[in-house]
Amino acid sequence: MTNTSCESSLDGTRKLIPDDQERLPYRSLLPSDFPDRLRRLKEASGLTWSGLAAAIGVDYKQMYRWHNEDVEPSGGAMHALYDLASTIPGGVAILLAREFQLTYLKD
Repeated sequence: MTNTSCESSLDGTRKLIPDDQERLPYRSLLPSDFPDRLRRLKEASGLTWSGLAAAIGVDYKQMYRWHNEDVEPSGGAMHALYDLASTIPGGVAILLAREFQLTYLKD
């Protein structure tokens, strides 16, 4: 008998996955230095941490977790953060551009 584990999908359903089935490792879509980028975006916006949190509609405690702990924004919060970044000159590049793109943009 094969051992199985349970995996949730985006629609909330759960399915059994055999333990020996190869799974793709979780890989964040955000740059590894996201907390620093969030700090730079805050500085570029001229907002306080509380102001930035209010601007994207999240609690200050959640904003604190994003810039001080290893926590990433959820889909809706990330979308709101991206929308805010798009209103700040260079904001999207600050928030999401990969390192080689930033180097290219500086030249």
